[in-house]
Amino acid sequence: MLKQKIIRLSILFATAAGIISLIYYGYAPSVAPPTNHATLQEITLQVGERQRNYSLYIPKQLAEHTPVVFMLHGSMQSVADIREFSGYQFEQLAEQHGFVLVYPSGYGNHWNDCRKIASYTARTENIDDLGFIDAIRQQLHTRLGTDLNKTFIAGYSNGGQLAFRFALERPNSVAAIAAIAANLPSTSNLDCIESGVAVPVLMMNGSEDPVNPYYGGQASLFGFGARGDVKSAVTSAEYFANLAGYRGSPSEIKHFKNTQANDPTSSKYYAWRDRSRPEVILYTITDGGHVIPQPIYRPPRLLGLTSLEINGPEEIWAFFARQLAKQQ
Repeated sequence: MLKQKIIRLSILFATAAGIISLIYYGYAPSVAPPTNHATLQEITLQVGERQRNYSLYIPKQLAEHTPVVFMLHGSMQSVADIREFSGYQFEQLAEQHGFVLVYPSGYGNHWNDCRKIASYTARTENIDDLGFIDAIRQQLHTRLGTDLNKTFIAGYSNGGQLAFRFALERPNSVAAIAAIAANLPSTSNLDCIESGVAVPVLMMNGSEDPVNPYYGGQASLFGFGARGDVKSAVTSAEYFANLAGYRGSPSEIKHFKNTQANDPTSSKYYAWRDRSRPEVILYTITDGGHVIPQPIYRPPRLLGLTSLEINGPEEIWAFFARQLAKQQ
């Protein structure tokens, strides 16, 4: 009898500990969207035989030759998730700089990227996500007069992988891409046709990312949902640098000064820059996790640490803005 009570108590305590641990590592405080922003427009678009959806943010004042920035969510995320995950920073930047902001919705909350091993529905049904993004570009050009040559794609995690796919297969459709918490698939895991044409690329990776390993290897959702092997972050950046014609070490390495006493991470970037070549830049957040660096939203602890010393969306827009300046 006593033994049974001990067993029941042990199970009870183990269950309670598991629940507490899940709450501790999985909890993330909500952040309300800014009240002075425009209202998101929900758009439905026919792409082939499927209806696809996207959310559109149009700032009060559009820039001349209006650029379009796409922000792609990660695996199992929604538009609402990626807005909060990025601290609504892209919407503030749209208001400040006059670009149109698009949040597309993935098929089954995923994107059909280049990773051969991935088994979510967007991959297994070979969903035409490149065609979806291109259809949005054309619709916005017709409706708002946006500039097709000023299309920028940023993505987080699975969204970053789709940004890579654009860079590899549709380089003439984008002015630049930014991939957060994503590395290129390894050669054996690559299911895309490489065009061999260089585009400006920004990468932003945490060295302690529990999902997308900074140093390369098996990508997965905490041991589940295998995504296959990926290259290291550095090797991925070097691929794009070599494609752009750079040889040797980065032309610039910058260390960010940590001014936040409660920030255990540190950040630096490696940049390959030349006026005559596409820019390639890799931000490394030492001890950072599978997150978007920004000061507003605190993601669940299980994803790892967030840098407070750099604002990822601001760095991404500054990178895109440099590419705009090169077009003039």
